Amino acid sequence: MPSADSGPGVTDPHGLGAAVSRLSGSSRKHGYAAFMVLANILEDGEQVAVVTSCRFRGAPAALALSDRRLLVVNAREWEPDVLPVGLEPGLTVQGWQDERHAALVFTRDGHELVVDEIGDRAMAQEIAAGVRSRVGG
Repeated sequence: MPSADSGPGVTDPHGLGAAVSRLSGSSRKHGYAAFMVLANILEDGEQVAVVTSCRFRGAPAALALSDRRLLVVNAREWEPDVLPVGLEPGLTVQGWQDERHAALVFTRDGHELVVDEIGDRAMAQEIAAGVRSRVGG
């Protein structure tokens, strides 16, 4: 049990705070609740390389590339969606962008996972490149 004097403290065991700090202010604000969901599902020792805010299944979401997997979580009230995606051969990624937003589509074995309304397009490009390099495509 933590002592009453210890206070909340600030820790970032997964590097999520550092990854979020690379985002624009509006992306940080848009993804805040989803980042909290993400923080609670990361595994012991897992490190976030890149993260961005987006929309997934109609709710504000976070898309993260860690040293272990790709994660998509949203902040759907009372029951957020949490989708871990293994970085294995056969996973492909396609991206689109316009002057305001980007979208990424991840495909494996005929199943698609779509995230859109990514405001930080450079982060979308970095995630796509990271996924491609890890799965060899």
